Amino acid sequence: MTVSEYCRHETGVRELVIIRKGGWTCCAAYIDHEDLFRLPGDIARADVIESSHDYIKVLDPRGGYVSAPCTYLDIE
Repeated sequence: MTVSEYCRHETGVRELVIIRKGGWTCCAAYIDHEDLFRLPGDIARADVIESSHDYIKVLDPRGGYVSAPCTYLDIE
């Protein structure tokens, strides 16, 4: 399954998807209410090796960090 197919069929509205290649974060997608998202072509066509659910630290408006739930996709 490609990253694009995974995001269209396996994610829910308002889900944050973090895409990793070789263990490094290379892209992120936020799934909006119409299942729309934008990805670079090479990443959209990449095959998903593994998926997992976890948390990512993001900076809040006050300069602190919060943990946000997300789906990690590892690609080839």
